[in-house]
Amino acid sequence: MKAFARSIFAVTILAAPLLAACAAQAPARSETAAIGALLTDVQTNAPYAGVAVSVRRGQEVIYEGGLGLADLENQVAATPETVFQVGSITKSFTAILVAQLAVEGRINLDAPVSTYLPDYRGPARNAPVRTLMNHTSGLVNYTAAPAFPHATRRAFTRAEMRAFFENEPLMFEPGTAFSYSNSGTYLLGLIVESVTGQEYATVVHDRIFAPLGLEHTYYGGWRQIIPHRAHGYVHGENGFANAPELEDLIPFSAGALDSTVGDIQRYLDQVHRQNAFGDRVRDILYTHATLGDGTTLEYTLGALLMRDWEGHRKIAHAGDIDGFSAYMSYYPDDDISIVVLANTRDVAPTPVGIEQKIARMLFGITRPAPSETPLPASEIAALTGDYHSGALRVGIDVVGIVPTETGIAFRMGGVNAEGPAIPLVHLEGRRFAAAHDDEMVFAFGPEGSAPTDLSVDWLGGTIPFHRPAPH
Repeated sequence: MKAFARSIFAVTILAAPLLAACAAQAPARSETAAIGALLTDVQTNAPYAGVAVSVRRGQEVIYEGGLGLADLENQVAATPETVFQVGSITKSFTAILVAQLAVEGRINLDAPVSTYLPDYRGPARNAPVRTLMNHTSGLVNYTAAPAFPHATRRAFTRAEMRAFFENEPLMFEPGTAFSYSNSGTYLLGLIVESVTGQEYATVVHDRIFAPLGLEHTYYGGWRQIIPHRAHGYVHGENGFANAPELEDLIPFSAGALDSTVGDIQRYLDQVHRQNAFGDRVRDILYTHATLGDGTTLEYTLGALLMRDWEGHRKIAHAGDIDGFSAYMSYYPDDDISIVVLANTRDVAPTPVGIEQKIARMLFGITRPAPSETPLPASEIAALTGDYHSGALRVGIDVVGIVPTETGIAFRMGGVNAEGPAIPLVHLEGRRFAAAHDDEMVFAFGPEGSAPTDLSVDWLGGTIPFHRPAPH
């Protein structure tokens, strides 16, 4: 899943290879041409190896195409049939399995983890199962552990993977805060296996892939032969390089699935439009939790971000794993669904940014133009400083705002952290957009007094930060 403070902020915008978008069944209309032009521009200016995109209104295909290359070494074009790793979109599949088993009476969402994993001795043994579903368990994120096996093909056992997080102290009392953690979804996969007596790969195939007709969706792994599979890439100063290929039990139920834009569209259609698994399952998937401080989470038990975006109700989730990035979204009131899959990570705009640009185009939403008025020195000074995460944490503890010659910039980790300071473009009032990705928006508050709050709209959600008011 997302390593939120990774090198995405060090990305430079470079030219990338471009192949013509593949023809699809989209109707001949201005929307189709406009989306195609947008994607061509993205692919020309951002270092993605390949991208596939599908945009639908109900059952009508507005746009479906691939740009760039699925395999750079063999010059294989990316198409709508290309199979990409989808990373944390996997979590929503895992949540469906848990919801199904809960409706069948085989899992009690309020029961502790140890009910279904009796040998689990870690501090989270008493955490209710539901807290694993929405990242409120307090478990540390195993992919952020110093010993996490990055860039390895070594095979790991389930017990070895559990050991990365099982005995670590909880970050907070379960249910009291939110911290994005792959560890919770990993445990959900183990619970599914314990309850069903089958491996996760079999359960997800039999309960989701097969009944929904997802013929091009796989529980993947680098050893498996998957037709039309894309290779994953990283991009740096010397251009593209092959990304690491991980054993499937490393991401497991938190991120091991592979799919196409068409299958993810079918998944959105069947689960959200058609309600294929019934009201009781969907009610669980759509459940929001409220923390002790009264905060209602946008993130639901279904591993979905459900929020208002620019006045439109939205259901979505992103994915990010070695060499790949992804995003799926559904706007139920508009009956619009958008899927963006890519075989490069840490590129700006992200698939979330690409999706939001497409949505703005469809909904006729424009951003305010950058302000032409220089930011006053007093305002620069007022905004500068460190802003800390609170009860909602997504892998970032501190955002530092630093002054520049013409305004302000941000640095992940704080004012004095290592790494680049990314300029912020002033939009209006105390709203700014990141120079490298204008869909990453910073809003400081309150207006008219010393700023104490910062909300960052990023990767599909709103992340709040706070600093004490100056004395």
